[in-house]
Amino acid sequence: MKTVFTVIAVFALGPLSTIGCSPVQAMPQDLATATQKIVNQVKEQDNSVFEEIQQNIDMVNKLRADIETSKESNKQKLLNNVVKELEKVTISYENLSGRRVDIRKNLLKKITSIEELQKKVQKETARPNELKNSYSNTLRTFSDPEPEIVRTRKAALTQAIKYIDMQLQLWSGFNSTEQQIRQETVVVQKRIDSFLSVIESSAILFREGLNLLKLQRDINDALSLFTQDLPRMEQLSRDMEQSWSHLDMLVNTLTSMSIKISPVNRD
Repeated sequence: MKTVFTVIAVFALGPLSTIGCSPVQAMPQDLATATQKIVNQVKEQDNSVFEEIQQNIDMVNKLRADIETSKESNKQKLLNNVVKELEKVTISYENLSGRRVDIRKNLLKKITSIEELQKKVQKETARPNELKNSYSNTLRTFSDPEPEIVRTRKAALTQAIKYIDMQLQLWSGFNSTEQQIRQETVVVQKRIDSFLSVIESSAILFREGLNLLKLQRDINDALSLFTQDLPRMEQLSRDMEQSWSHLDMLVNTLTSMSIKISPVNRD
């Protein structure tokens, strides 16, 4: 009898496909794996930008170390070297700041993919609900002249609805995980915006710092007339004046050395 019921149940479930059984659905594991992969790609996106910024940071650290350990007595020479290297760093930050829209677009491109995956999750959870409603309506309205067909159909529908409820519970749990991943992408997006803001701020800061050092350099060059050139001119003036007496000694000495001509012997 049990075997007979199983066979009847199989044939009774067959017509459910005509009511609207869903096609093969995306597996939650596949969606979760794809989502996590995209999150990881977001974190590793555009290494060239990161490397360029790291080079800038390393150069500033090197300049600081050079200044702290330098034995160079010519401070203006040190200043000129710092200005030269900081010019490169500043231009780099300004170029990165000018590209921040494209950088942001590249970094957020993967987050857009995550949002598409989340829409897919919502779509997958909507299908079981639609089927449940369809099966429930059929359960209430199904009729057939043969009582056994009615009994088996309603038994199958009741069990199918139970399975759908279990599917919805599983999707609900997976959706909670997706919400956590979504929160992570929000954090990533905030970090991206903060990262780009620091690039823009660095461009402003380094430009004004460079302008300050250039101004200091130009002022030093101008003041060198008084601090270096004038003292040297005074020293050279004294040395030149002192050389006058040396010149006088040379003149007197050399002009006193008259050449005597001996008379010619006529014999």
